[in-house]
Amino acid sequence: MKLLLASSFGVLLLLSSCAPQSDPRVSTLTALADSIQSKQRLLEEPSSAETAEAASWAEANLREFELLLGDGNVIVSKEEGRIISDVGRARRLLKDQGSRRTSLPKSAARATAQLRALSQVIASGAAQDAEGTRIDSAYIASEMETELTIGRDVVRAFQETQQLAERGIAIWQKTAERCDSLQLVCRSRLAKAIIEGE
Repeated sequence: MKLLLASSFGVLLLLSSCAPQSDPRVSTLTALADSIQSKQRLLEEPSSAETAEAASWAEANLREFELLLGDGNVIVSKEEGRIISDVGRARRLLKDQGSRRTSLPKSAARATAQLRALSQVIASGAAQDAEGTRIDSAYIASEMETELTIGRDVVRAFQETQQLAERGIAIWQKTAERCDSLQLVCRSRLAKAIIEGE
């Protein structure tokens, strides 16, 4: 009985050593495709609605300051200038959020599909691609470099989009009250300048 078990175990070891090992290139491509899919949730927090509200606030308030200060009749202090600068910074951070949130999922879908398609080609050991081009090690290396670069760029874009939104919203929340107060002060100064100029 012991001899039979030992023999069976030996056969299992032999079979497992003969089984094809997972290609690390396939693992790399698949892992990046999975990462891209998981990173899409970065667009959920902060939400598109909150980001759009912050962007609208920054745009409207910067325009208001430009109108109030445009003719040179209203002078602001250095501290007040920092508030206006913060509004401008929020606008820059939030400016492209809408287009990013529309285009990124599409880019992610394309990148994921390309990564998975290339991993399947490698795993299958295909000799030619869909256009009849011979698949050799140079072909695979070139395609991998291209697709990995695109995929990593998409991951970075998701991370950057979330970070820009968080920073812009933080400025909005910190600055909104001071911004409103400063605009009241600037309107008062403008009215005084107009009256004194008549």
